[in-house]
Amino acid sequence: MADKEQGAKYLEEYGSVRFIIKQSSLPLLVCIISGLFAGVVLGSMEDALSALPGLLVLIPPLLGMRGSIAGAFGSRLGSALHQGLIKPELRGDENLVHSVIASLGEGAAMAVVIAFLAYAMTLALGRECIGIVSLAAVSLTVWALSAFILIGLVMVFAFTVFKHGIDPDNVMGPMVTSAGDVLTVLALFIAVRIVMGVM
Repeated sequence: MADKEQGAKYLEEYGSVRFIIKQSSLPLLVCIISGLFAGVVLGSMEDALSALPGLLVLIPPLLGMRGSIAGAFGSRLGSALHQGLIKPELRGDENLVHSVIASLGEGAAMAVVIAFLAYAMTLALGRECIGIVSLAAVSLTVWALSAFILIGLVMVFAFTVFKHGIDPDNVMGPMVTSAGDVLTVLALFIAVRIVMGVM
């Protein structure tokens, strides 16, 4: 009986349309603004993208991968917090550590896969492309520069909103996507400069 009452109270508090819209509106606005910022940074890389043929093919899957992996990580955190599997604290919780390791491992593996697929597809379409080593170096550098920062941000953000009575499921999606886009584009900016300096 107590479980039913607790469930009803949860739905009344967190499940109403008004509550969801109220908590989601600001994150969506932040998502739009940060997306525009990422676009401006990407637009400033026009010369670099021209100098490194094939790199443009790499960008959409890198952005998608970063947002998908971080989004899944954020969803796992939100569910674990609601179920009481983890506490909203930055400490060595076993469930949290496993989730972080899985997210980082997935990201590293997919960064390599994306580089090889982008290289193969670019050549298959008869387009010019930089070498696979350079393309993989850019992809892995973007992953390394963005992954650790984004994972940390997701944890801090999820724990903070949960402590303040905000449902992470309402805000994590757009916030994680926004942060992922900005960090990935900034990491790409740095990675391209590094690769161009080495080439």
